[in-house]
Amino acid sequence: MKKLLTLAMILLLTATNIPVVFAKTADAQPPQIDAAAYILIDAQNGDVLCEKNSQALVYPASTTKIMTAILALELGDLDEVMTASQRAIDAIGYNGSNIGIIPGEKIRLENLLQAMLISSANEAANIVAENICESTGEFLELMNRRAKELGAVNTHFTNPSGIHDDMHYSTAADLACISRYAMTLPKFREIVSTRSFTMPATNKHSKWPELKNTNRLLLNNTSELYEINGIKTGFTGPAGNCLISSARNEDGMELIAVVMGVKNENAAENVRKYSQELLDYGFTNFERVELIQKGRVYRNIKVEDAADIYGLDLVAEDSLVRVLPRDVSQRDLQEVSHINGEIHAPVNKGDRIGYVEFLKDGVSIGRVDLIAARDIEYKPAPVSLVELTQNPQTVIESITENLYFKIAVCCAALAVFVTIARQFVKALSRRSRSRRYY
Repeated sequence: MKKLLTLAMILLLTATNIPVVFAKTADAQPPQIDAAAYILIDAQNGDVLCEKNSQALVYPASTTKIMTAILALELGDLDEVMTASQRAIDAIGYNGSNIGIIPGEKIRLENLLQAMLISSANEAANIVAENICESTGEFLELMNRRAKELGAVNTHFTNPSGIHDDMHYSTAADLACISRYAMTLPKFREIVSTRSFTMPATNKHSKWPELKNTNRLLLNNTSELYEINGIKTGFTGPAGNCLISSARNEDGMELIAVVMGVKNENAAENVRKYSQELLDYGFTNFERVELIQKGRVYRNIKVEDAADIYGLDLVAEDSLVRVLPRDVSQRDLQEVSHINGEIHAPVNKGDRIGYVEFLKDGVSIGRVDLIAARDIEYKPAPVSLVELTQNPQTVIESITENLYFKIAVCCAALAVFVTIARQFVKALSRRSRSRRYY
């Protein structure tokens, strides 16, 4: 009877076109994506959740503009007015993306960044480069140097906009690294999350049309799991369709997906579809986990030569949060504490006594220092007659370094001083009285 009811329910769902949703299993796999390379990372710590060919060289196309924007924000003044040169306009490239800036046009850096990141305007990137530095060549040197400083060691830029050049390349992993840093810059974050904007009037344009963000995933996201908050599209013939996207959920978990080199039929739509599938996978199967909380008592340890018998609480100096699989059985975590040998008094509150390290699959994913929760005074052990006769100097030094001994000496000295002073005052008083009788 139960089998018949189950079969009837399946037939009913099929006939009414209601999708059958199965619970995700513990071994849920990343989506199958027809792209040259991809990577999905945790934006906070850079932990890789899944990837394919992420170290393979790819052409970055207009995702290059992320690096251009980083330098502009670090080195430029958003209110600086920059002038478009003929050279900057000519360097747009064949069929290069542009918004129609005219040579001699004067535009604020902030508006150029909006045009570059929201509408992917090649000429805006060129104008920024030749105004931030004395030459575009100098700007490119800074781009390549800064990229390596950020950890993008397999990246080489030959232009600030991303037009094709065989020597202009990167990797999905490098672009994720660059994007992760860019999203820590408030102005960058604000611009790439903007759905549309209108350039203000200039000396060459009395008005501009509304310019919409080229990131259609940002404009058309319907997910209930997360909100898209950036960041950049890219396309050239050799590069294919590329998309770097960032999303954040209500728990504060932010992921960055990089999909490069989509060249199949309907590639422009598929690159968005693949990015969404990656983000869906990440937010469905992973969560932020606080491995240790700042200020939490981790353990109590014995302190040698302590003035009391209560031991010392070690507390976490900081919190440690990592993105881990929701399925606890898939985490494979180890927690290892390291204490700095035998601890002797005195101990000051805040002293670093050791650290606790967390490992996933045998690889360290973070460590937090353990610090003393309170002061502990020194109290020497009683001295035996044998110790005194064998090592008198050591014993004397041990006693004289004791805080209580120092206090006792000070009190004794003060008592002697007071006694002498009182005797002196009495002597003066007697002498004064004796003189009165003569």
